[in-house]
Amino acid sequence: MSTGVVKPLADGSAARVIRALLDFRCVWTTHDLVTISELPAQTVRKVIGCLENEALVQRTGPGVVLVPSWLALLRRWSQDARFGREAQVTRWRSKGGVQALLTRLPTTPVSYTISGIAAAQQWVPRTPAGGPTIIYTPDAQVAATAWELVPATTSSIVLAEPASDVVFVRPRKTPTGLRMAAPAQVLADLLTGAGRSPSAADQLSSWMLSNELQWRY
Repeated sequence: MSTGVVKPLADGSAARVIRALLDFRCVWTTHDLVTISELPAQTVRKVIGCLENEALVQRTGPGVVLVPSWLALLRRWSQDARFGREAQVTRWRSKGGVQALLTRLPTTPVSYTISGIAAAQQWVPRTPAGGPTIIYTPDAQVAATAWELVPATTSSIVLAEPASDVVFVRPRKTPTGLRMAAPAQVLADLLTGAGRSPSAADQLSSWMLSNELQWRY
């Protein structure tokens, strides 16, 4: 049931602007944000205005902003966006197990990105295993057919059809060809999504704080 509470950072437009602010380590002009987010200037200014009101960005000149704390911005964004909960979620199992599925993914043409703990382990290998394997894909049924999945009542594999395509933006590819969601997206999902894991979120955020040059362009 709707609470009637306005969540200014919840929609896809806000997500595209915020992901740009998170994924890149730079001072931004409105023009640059328009270019990379592919949104109208008016929309970008509206999002920046909301962020400025909450002191999540600082204005350093006319049409120029910077992010004083990417982690504060990400935590605030994840409260509104809650990607894993807004997505249409279905549960599946692979006849050969999760590892067989991960081997199969790069060999098919289906669009996807992996999030949750499985993605976090790519950057923080000591992240404890557990929870479902979260895979974003535009059409779960098409993906399930291509990947030879069968419906399940447990959550070993979760296919999530996202409300916003921002989850597919700037993925990271592993040596085996798997596409992981960008670290900022993975952390947002660990904080509030379907694969929520506070302990994994803490470990990933610590790694991101210590290795900013490895994940921010």
